[in-house]
Amino acid sequence: MTSTTSKIRSFNRFYTAHLDILSQHYLDSEYSLTEIRILYEISESKTITAQKITEILNLDKGYLSRILKRFLKENLIVKIASEEDKRALNIKLTDSGNELLSVLNTKSENKIEGKIENLNSSQKEILVDAMKTVRNLLTENKIAREAITYRHEITPGDVGYIIHLHGTIYCKEYNFSTDFEKYVIKTFYDFLEKYSPENDRIWMAQYNNKIVGCVAIVHQSNEEAQLRWFLLDPAFRGLGIGKRLLTDAVDFCKEKNFKNVFLLTTNMQDKALQMYKMMGFELTKSEQVQEWGKTFYEERYDLRFIE
Repeated sequence: MTSTTSKIRSFNRFYTAHLDILSQHYLDSEYSLTEIRILYEISESKTITAQKITEILNLDKGYLSRILKRFLKENLIVKIASEEDKRALNIKLTDSGNELLSVLNTKSENKIEGKIENLNSSQKEILVDAMKTVRNLLTENKIAREAITYRHEITPGDVGYIIHLHGTIYCKEYNFSTDFEKYVIKTFYDFLEKYSPENDRIWMAQYNNKIVGCVAIVHQSNEEAQLRWFLLDPAFRGLGIGKRLLTDAVDFCKEKNFKNVFLLTTNMQDKALQMYKMMGFELTKSEQVQEWGKTFYEERYDLRFIE
């Protein structure tokens, strides 16, 4: 069993016990959690068949059939012939079914409110964001692109967090020493000392109000600028974030009428190098260096704008 699997199983045990859903009777009713979930799916859909319920909830057809027979007997549901296909039967809640579900929904909401009543607003936001992330990863195997937001206003804590990302990501991916983080700290210190909102800009990509990617343009003169600190959390690659950040950076350079923009990188950053080249950057210098506990080629790429 992998460490990840073990941790997920541990969380599952905690969460099911925490929500009090292990009891045969859900919320002190006569029904199990599965039975209540079936009622919920019927309620949420204007037209739903037994086949559709089995697909949504991944239930055995025979098991579902027995539950629906009980619901019919207790007047919680009715079956109505479909207008589109007379062979199919749509399932709807009766007034009694709606009333039961309404009572249980209220009980469920009250129980959840009780679970989170001691959390402050920030903690509640963290909880909801974490649940959203779990749902996205387990249903789509990735973060939804629409969940990513972008901004370029520098707020307190931004620079410190970007430095943190550089230190952790470059250590994990390239085994750079802590000297690299010291280098990044110095570059940001120099940047902030001379920062010009008119000619310099940092773009940040965020997920759940947390920075997951960034890039910056730092002017060197009226005609030249440097592209710096292009970084993306590995968990968020493949969503077009890097392309969006680089495009915004290059467009900014065109807007400011820089004649050339350059960047300094290493030959180890394969994915970033591919993106630089796609944006039109060309290798202009390569020199072997030994820094941050590694030996590599430091490379300069330039993008010249044709007038």
